[in-house]
Amino acid sequence: MKNYQQPSDQGTQFDEFVAKCYVACQNGHLLSDHLMWITWAPFRANAWSQLDSPKHVETAVLLHHERVFGTADRASAESAIDPEIVAMVASRLWLIVLSEKQETLVPLKDWEAIVAAELIRKGEQW
Repeated sequence: MKNYQQPSDQGTQFDEFVAKCYVACQNGHLLSDHLMWITWAPFRANAWSQLDSPKHVETAVLLHHERVFGTADRASAESAIDPEIVAMVASRLWLIVLSEKQETLVPLKDWEAIVAAELIRKGEQW
């Protein structure tokens, strides 16, 4: 989660995050179903729609190939990339942009009552 007012160096940090996500998925980390990057300042606007693509995941992993694969040889790193893990990371990535106004959003008391009544009707705990 990055609460920056400007894009700053988020692109660089995001690439590192994606590489870490690759390692987590590669190791079968149990809490890697959703990989969320939450920010208050969009970054890389011209490439935004591609930041969760397999191509970008591969690029980010290769940027950090020494840490990910333990080799300084880029060719070795390229051959070590698992396309299935790349696809898995890409499909699990979420990029979310929030605003300060969203932080104050809370459900109205009437809505809470409706939800509570529905849960009770279904026999669930409120």
